[in-house]
Amino acid sequence: MRLLIVLLALYSGLSFATPSHTGKITSILSGPVYGDKLFIKVEGSLIKKSSCHTNTNFDYVLDTSTASGERYMSMILTAYASGRSVTITGYDGCSIYTGVTNFRSISLK
Repeated sequence: MRLLIVLLALYSGLSFATPSHTGKITSILSGPVYGDKLFIKVEGSLIKKSSCHTNTNFDYVLDTSTASGERYMSMILTAYASGRSVTITGYDGCSIYTGVTNFRSISLK
């Protein structure tokens, strides 16, 4: 019985894991054709890719049209310009831009 409980706990934890990366931001993209979107590429492999993620050029997309989006963009640009390592997580969804994981959070190292 204990083994079953442990296995269920491990399985449920894996199923709710969010996409994430730890490393340096290697590329960012924004421009008039993309509206209020900022695309982010982080070195290394994406951990638990979103089921909808198909883009090979970028790992995450951030909506910068809100006040919180502007704050996140500032942190992302700071990390990119300084070459600092970050941990970025995403949601399991691609609603901001088809094929790219929605940005969730950033932690500067």
